[in-house]
Amino acid sequence: MNPKNIHHETLIRTTPEQMWKVLSQYGNVSRFHGGVVESHAETGSENTASPGCERVCHIVDMGLKITLKERITDYEEGRSYKYEVYEWKNFPVREMSFTFTILDSTSDHTRLAIDINYLAKPALLTPLLVPKMKGLARDVLLGYKHYVETGERRVPIGTLKKHYRNQQPATA
Repeated sequence: MNPKNIHHETLIRTTPEQMWKVLSQYGNVSRFHGGVVESHAETGSENTASPGCERVCHIVDMGLKITLKERITDYEEGRSYKYEVYEWKNFPVREMSFTFTILDSTSDHTRLAIDINYLAKPALLTPLLVPKMKGLARDVLLGYKHYVETGERRVPIGTLKKHYRNQQPATA
């Protein structure tokens, strides 16, 4: 079975430069994103996104304490990066990667995209996880959107979902 791709985009009131500045806070994502309980750069890696940079993220989802170790595998300064989850605990995947891309901008908005590619373990769970992964993609972008637009740190995802409920997603 091939990995499943989930794609989502949102418009954020910011410049591409400011969006990149926030995305580049790779090891420090938990300092502002409420969906990540704790994060830190792995030994030898900087907190700033760069090729090969590694981090550890601790997430609590549905009562599960999830640990993900992630490594940037593709990197284009100012535009995009892709990271793979190379080790995990309490998460039913065989393989997983995330790509963030700044697609385009107007005078007051930047379009940010996320692509999640995953293969569940066991593989037959892959299609069953589609709704969960679509929600994850939207939640991740909501966290970035809210932080960039307001400066508010660590707003719980549930609060963000209520706040942005009436906004139509850019694309899902």
